[in-house]
Order: sequence, then C-alpha cells, then structure tokens
Amino acid sequence: MRRIQRDTCHEDFIKSLTSGEQAVFRDIWRLLLFAGALGSREGRGQPLESIDSGKAIPENYFSAAGWRGFLYLIGVADTRDSECLRGTEEAQNDLIKAFEEYANHGLHVLSERMNSATSPFDELISILLESRTAQTATPDVDDLI
Repeated sequence: MRRIQRDTCHEDFIKSLTSGEQAVFRDIWRLLLFAGALGSREGRGQPLESIDSGKAIPENYFSAAGWRGFLYLIGVADTRDSECLRGTEEAQNDLIKAFEEYANHGLHVLSERMNSATSPFDELISILLESRTAQTATPDVDDLI
C-alpha cells in the first residue's frame, strides 16, 4: 500500500496543531484521521494540489484500532459497493486516495475555523459538539417521505 500524502499548503497549519505548547494533536496521523473524519462527515473530498513525497506517512503509522475499518467504511460509502474490500493493490490505493482527499478538505475546514477562533481546543470541542448534535437531531418527517 502506498504512503499517505497531504497537501503542502497545510504544512504550517499542521505544525501549529502538532508541536509546541499549543499542540492539539500529539501526532500528524491523529490530525489527519480527525480531518479525514471531518471531510467524510461533510461528504466532501478535495484533491491534493501540491505534495512533497518526502513528507508522506507510511500507512502503518496510523495505529488507531479502527484505522483500516475507517478506510473501508469510506470506500463502501463512496462507491456503494464492496469492491474496495478486496485486497487488490488498486483497491487499497483508491481507499488511500479517498482518505487523502477527505483529510485535505477537513484540513481546509479546520484551518478556516481555527484561524478565526480564540482557542484551538475550544474550536475542536465546538466541532465535536456540532457532530453530536447533528447525530441526535430528530429528522423532519417531511425529509423522510
């Protein structure tokens, strides 16, 4: 499986969230996973425009227990088919590409929101609360018909 890449336009933002006293994420892969989930939640991916292959992360760095499941979930949700679950190299590369694009969009959203926020921690909490509120909201009956 190929390495996971990110758009170079996010490098300063990524550094600000993963290093120093104000670090919100301990590792870049954790930030990318959060950004990928955010992009996926919004149903939007954004192709990478510029990459530095030297900054690509090996897939095995993503040590979250549900990492592989998250990739498969993205693939099934995007394609509405289980072909991505096959172990072919092409299917695996398609999963990584979809993740990279969701993470790229998520990083753009995070950057916009955090640049106008007073505290990165407070803004992350707001994003999480919005997600929770969206999940527990009662659907409108007219939308179901």
